[in-house]
Amino acid sequence: MLLIIFILTIHGLIVGKWSRGFKHLNKTIHNSFEPLTVIVACKNEEHNLPNLLSSLKSQTQKPFEIIVVDDHSSDLTKEIASEFTVINNSGFGKKDAIRTGIGLCKTKWAITTDADVTVPSSWIESMSSAASNTSGLALIGPVKITPILNSVFSGVECLDYAALMGWTASTAIEGNAAMGSAANFAIKVRDYPNEDQIKSKIASGDDVFAIHSLVDLGKKVFWVHDMNACVEAGSAGSVTSWIRQRARWGGKAKYYTNREAIATSFWIALIGLAQLTTLGFFIVDFADTILPFVVLWLGRALIDILFTRNVAVWFQIDTPKLSWLLLAITYPLQIPVVFIYSFFIKSKWR
Repeated sequence: MLLIIFILTIHGLIVGKWSRGFKHLNKTIHNSFEPLTVIVACKNEEHNLPNLLSSLKSQTQKPFEIIVVDDHSSDLTKEIASEFTVINNSGFGKKDAIRTGIGLCKTKWAITTDADVTVPSSWIESMSSAASNTSGLALIGPVKITPILNSVFSGVECLDYAALMGWTASTAIEGNAAMGSAANFAIKVRDYPNEDQIKSKIASGDDVFAIHSLVDLGKKVFWVHDMNACVEAGSAGSVTSWIRQRARWGGKAKYYTNREAIATSFWIALIGLAQLTTLGFFIVDFADTILPFVVLWLGRALIDILFTRNVAVWFQIDTPKLSWLLLAITYPLQIPVVFIYSFFIKSKWR
């Protein structure tokens, strides 16, 4: 029991640090603007691309150029994007596609996004203002998953991702970001990592490895704390897709070089394994292990909820109350799934 109290105390201190960091973030000040080139790397996105391109055309601050990099699509992706600059990927996969687009930028800054997201009309205005006023070489913009009305599972997915974004923001206060998303990532063109730094042989991680390579070199990567810059992504669509997606993200942890990311991944895995261990003991011997099982699972859930609730409020996410309970249950169960995926399943972009 003392060990469980110790684990919860450490977890409370760690999550408390994230909470304090998130609360002290400052909103972007719009007083000058940096021209941005939008890079959209895509493959077989004929159904999603029209929505994104439509939202890009309605920006209050127009991008300097929109470059769509087609990764050998077999559908009508290129034809749909034809009113903008469309180029073929010089290699294969998303990382090569982004690097291909970056290489053609005429601006100092580029911003990447995904074909299956929606950007607000204020997106370029907010991100270009942040780029103009930052001392960093890259910026992480907020991304949220849009919940499906009254769907408990969709609520879990939204809260899970919001918690990840909240942790991301808390690590970037001093420019030492540990995570991010290529769905909303701005960077100075000349500082985009080379193939080795971005680990091109690994299909996933075009965002996180770029961020880690910059921070490891002592360069600054900040978070843009402005909901006007928030990109909205759709739900995974099914439990299977969600598990596969989360496992793919978690599976990248074995390639991390960033100390903050490594330490956090290690701790989340450790406390998850502790929960699974108490679950095993609880199943084998209900009477003698019910107290440590309840204390650890409920204690961790309460600590995480306090943090995630603040982040969800900022992201304006409203989910069914049952989603919070289901999230507390699924967190530790992701550990074995990630382990199996990391060692036995090869990651793919599309």
